[in-house]
Amino acid sequence: MTMHSQDEIAEHLDISTRKLRDLLTRYNLNHKTSSLDEIRVRYIRDLREKAAGRRDQEAQGTLDQARFRDLMASAQIKEMTLFKEQKLILDREQVREAMDAWVMQAKSEYESSIEKILAMIESQSGNPIERDPINRIVDATCRVIADFNIESAESD
Repeated sequence: MTMHSQDEIAEHLDISTRKLRDLLTRYNLNHKTSSLDEIRVRYIRDLREKAAGRRDQEAQGTLDQARFRDLMASAQIKEMTLFKEQKLILDREQVREAMDAWVMQAKSEYESSIEKILAMIESQSGNPIERDPINRIVDATCRVIADFNIESAESD
């Protein structure tokens, strides 16, 4: 058996002499009585064990992250259900109904305000105003308002 110095063994393993001394102590080996092959094999096995442990830790971390995402999704679903029960949020149909009611109210108010404006102008000027051209404009505007589609607004 050829005896190697700690510097030679450290160079062979591509580690510092200090690191080699720490490893030899941990492996319970002596560089004077153990062969270079024995030290190298023990070092390689140690590296493999560490690498396997690291992979296990990485897999556990990935699993923990997946569990965390699942818990977060579950909590969000429960929160949404609670908000719906307490009427803090509306579902799509409730929003659609509210929009339809608002459109009807807006149309009515718009038509009424146009008629009031025309009546004021007629009153102040003393001249009647032809309603047909104005009503065509009002009707076209009201159709645009009534034809608003919530689905098309969502895709924008």
